[in-house]
Amino acid sequence: MASLRRLLPGVLLTLVACEGTIVGPRTAVSPADAPPPVVVDAGPPKCEPSAAPVNKLLRLSNHEYRAMVADVLGVPVDEALFARWTPVAQVYGFDTMSETRIDAQGLEVQLATAEALAGLVLATPSLTAHCPAVAPAQTPACELKATYSSRDDFSDSQGRECWNYLDSSGAPMIFDNARSLWRKEPDETALLWQLGAHPGSTVDVVRRWQSPVDGTVTVSGTFIDGDPGGGDGVLVSIRRNGTAVFTQDIPNGGQAAFNLPLTLARGERLDFVINRKANANYDSTAFSASLPFTATPRKSGWTWSNCVEPLVARLASRAFRRPVRADELADSRALFESSLQGAASAGFAEPVDEALSAVLQAVFLSPNFTFKPELVPGGLDPAERGFGRASRLGLFFRGSIADEQLWMLAGTGGLDDAASVRAQAVRLLEQDGERFTTNFGGQWLDFRDTVQEGPLVASMQRESRDMFGAVLGEGLPAERLLSPGFTLVDAPLAAHYGLPAPGAGGPTYRVPTDARGGLLSQAAFLTRTANGSEFRRPIHRGLWVLTRLLCRQMPRIDPATLAEISTSFESIDRTLPLPEQMALHRNSATRCGSCHAFIDPLGLALEKYDAQGKWRDTYLNGAPIVADLELDGVVVHDPTELASAIEGGDEYRTCVATKLLTFGLNRGPLEPEACLAQQLAHPAGGQAPGLKTMTIEALLKALELTEVTP
Repeated sequence: MASLRRLLPGVLLTLVACEGTIVGPRTAVSPADAPPPVVVDAGPPKCEPSAAPVNKLLRLSNHEYRAMVADVLGVPVDEALFARWTPVAQVYGFDTMSETRIDAQGLEVQLATAEALAGLVLATPSLTAHCPAVAPAQTPACELKATYSSRDDFSDSQGRECWNYLDSSGAPMIFDNARSLWRKEPDETALLWQLGAHPGSTVDVVRRWQSPVDGTVTVSGTFIDGDPGGGDGVLVSIRRNGTAVFTQDIPNGGQAAFNLPLTLARGERLDFVINRKANANYDSTAFSASLPFTATPRKSGWTWSNCVEPLVARLASRAFRRPVRADELADSRALFESSLQGAASAGFAEPVDEALSAVLQAVFLSPNFTFKPELVPGGLDPAERGFGRASRLGLFFRGSIADEQLWMLAGTGGLDDAASVRAQAVRLLEQDGERFTTNFGGQWLDFRDTVQEGPLVASMQRESRDMFGAVLGEGLPAERLLSPGFTLVDAPLAAHYGLPAPGAGGPTYRVPTDARGGLLSQAAFLTRTANGSEFRRPIHRGLWVLTRLLCRQMPRIDPATLAEISTSFESIDRTLPLPEQMALHRNSATRCGSCHAFIDPLGLALEKYDAQGKWRDTYLNGAPIVADLELDGVVVHDPTELASAIEGGDEYRTCVATKLLTFGLNRGPLEPEACLAQQLAHPAGGQAPGLKTMTIEALLKALELTEVTP
């Protein structure tokens, strides 16, 4: 397989250069002598943030890249190809707005992936169906070798290494083991040995070579009269399927050299013949022949015009999320033709495969694919604006490229108005709700990445995904994620929860219950945040709730705070009830108290769930589980009250809107945009919007704010 590794320095420089800061338009400044603005009392301030495009060229996340490759090729892609990719940092809780740099080691891994993906394209007949038909792979008529030699291949068996030993009638000769030569009965003068032959008195001798497959061969060697002491010389010839391609009359003591380039089909024959003249006396003739052989490439009919250009144009356009440009195709053609010439010179069996692989690798590694130019000024041409919108819709709802309907609309002006964009947003959420659930919900609520820890863990993860998908798909408000009134479980998880066993309705089923299904009662969340000691468990759970459901950001822990945490932790009496231990930690550590005043009530309110997410009323030592700390003025005693307190406050719904807006903006909301999250969470009319409606409105608002005008 051809490789772009020799281009590594140039590719690396290109990738690094693409990560530079893109300077956006500057704010206009009024002249100093301009008249003061007229102030008009227009009532309450309006929420009209100014547009602020992303000023960094963001890289596709690993998940986005993998999904795009699968969608571009239309075939499954092995996740193992991405197992060694550098993890992408999360920014504002999402890895879709990363500025992660690619070092040399990471680029090597991506190069290996690109090689494998190019091989996948070549191995997928549907992707090259437009190319000229390729002859079926041939079964060699005899052993296929790079070079054949009359001397080195000589043997005591007919047909070995494509050689046969015959008389002039085509009948096989007999091998004489005692003399290590072939002879013909009854004409004992007709002989053929490793380095020569002697024609008989009644028949001539023939050394025949057969082409194993279609290919080219250069036949070179010599005939030499080996007995110059007498006789009248010999006639020699090389015949292709019975027709002479070389003849020579060799006088007594003479010789004849030959060098014949030939193109042969599978099974074609070359006969090396030594004939007597008037008689066969003194006609021993030395003979040697070398036949370097190259099998004909099966794809020799594939050219840039009839095969490679249509394939590259289609794949590159979809990968780049806008039509491939003429200069880009010209660069691809130059790479193909130079690679084709190099592969042919190097003797590759299929030079076209090597050259096409090099071009495909360039597409898979192109910054136009691996980065998001549609988000920055100058990333698109004016005529490509519709494709930019289609790409933004695809990235948000599908975590991938635009689907075929979006692509067609982008090319025909079907996304030029707000109503059309809204209609497509509604369609995509209905059609690709599962993808959105995985990409957005899975990152926000931490259930996206598959955890290989057994079937029960998989069941827990599936519950989280299915519950988010149900609230989204049924148009329920975001608060129902906390208190849905039902859950979706399979038999193992139902048993784990102590719920009724499923009926015959399928692998998962819906159970009406107030005890499970909500974000704070799902085993996936409860077990994932239960790592560490009993003291750390409520801290982990409290932090998760605080940052993911309430959007409160904790300050970074500096070395001095770490030291204070360690000192405080070591000084606490572990025999005290857990709430008292945590109170001592808050009160004895001057740097920790302010944060833990928010963290601890949340975590302690979830202590009715053990490390496996099962309900309990006491600790292992029999001590009662007590949680009566205050959360924003509300006393919380158990998980149900905690869910109700969060659900009843404004902070949670605004946090959901903020997460959606961030996901659509591909950046964190700026301070002037905070009002937008409030508007999404509390639209005019006062009724809580469904999660589906909030999602669509968030994307539309993000497009309005950040769409780059070419």
